[in-house]
Order: sequence, then structure tokens, then C-alpha cells
Amino acid sequence: MSEKRQQLMTTAYRLFNRHGFHATGIDRIWAEAGSTKRTLYRHFPTKDALIEAVLIARDAEFFALLDVWLAGVEGPRARLQALLDGFADWFGRSDFYGCNFINASAEFGDPRHPVRKLVAAHKRALLLWVSHNLGCDEQTATRLCLLLEGAVVMTHSYQQAEALSQVRPLALTLLGLAQADDITGNA
Repeated sequence: MSEKRQQLMTTAYRLFNRHGFHATGIDRIWAEAGSTKRTLYRHFPTKDALIEAVLIARDAEFFALLDVWLAGVEGPRARLQALLDGFADWFGRSDFYGCNFINASAEFGDPRHPVRKLVAAHKRALLLWVSHNLGCDEQTATRLCLLLEGAVVMTHSYQQAEALSQVRPLALTLLGLAQADDITGNA
């Protein structure tokens, strides 16, 4: 990937993350990337093409990050804790503005739109990743994803940093790993 293309994508990601996809104009992206409109359009023929490229890159980065969080961690309980610790680190970052895919879904309402299709594919991949990496069936993985996604929304939208702490005992229960201390909060 060319350096200029990468700079445009990095700038677009930062701006989309902070301000939203529709609110961020092409002129602002190329200007803040130290580029020109012509260069931007040479790499991305439309704004939607840029959004799609950013989401595809973010998808790859996100799953690589999930794998790093669980690298070398054995057992479902420890793997769940590592996953939740990773989410906690993400939520605590100064550049946390929620999930790019949840945000894109809110801005692109038509389920046939290519951006919405990327969102659906990402969320499906997350569900399969959770099932595989936490050793649970798809129904349980769906429920775990509901908890994780809910924590993302609560943390971002409502500034409720404690949302993730509420996920742990529920997730342990879903995985059949809960102990009395987990449920009462004495762990």
C-alpha cells in the first residue's frame, strides 16, 4: 500500500471515528492528510470507497488485536477474562469513540448498502470468533456478543465505564463457569 494511500486512510479513520462518517467531509480528509483532492480520488473513487477501505482495514486490525489479547491464554475462564481485559483497555483509551461498525450501521440504514454489508460481515465474524475462541456454541456466542456490544454502546453512549464490569458475571454464567463469588461480585 502506498504511503499516501495509508496516510489518507489513517486520517479518514481518525476523523470518521471521532466525528462520524457523514459528518466528515472529503475536503477535510485530504487537507488533514496533507494531500490533495485529486490524490484522494486517485486512490478512492468515492467517499463510500474510502469508508469501505477504512472499515476493511479496521476489521483486520480488530481481529488481530483480539488474537493478541488471547495469545498464550488457556482455558475458557482465563480466555474470557483476557478478552474482557482487552475490551477494558480499549474502552479506557482517549480515542475510544465506540465501535466503528456499530457507528457505521447507525449512519447507513439500508441493509443493501455495501457499508452495511461490511458491518454485517464483521459482526458475523466476531460471533464466530467468540464461539471458536471461547469454546461455546453459536447461540451462547450470540448472547456473549450481545453483552460485549451492549458494553460498547453503554460505555460510549452513556459514559458508563462500569458497563463492562457487569458483563463478567453474566458471561461466566452463560459459559457455565460462574461460581457463587462471581455472581455476588466477591471475586
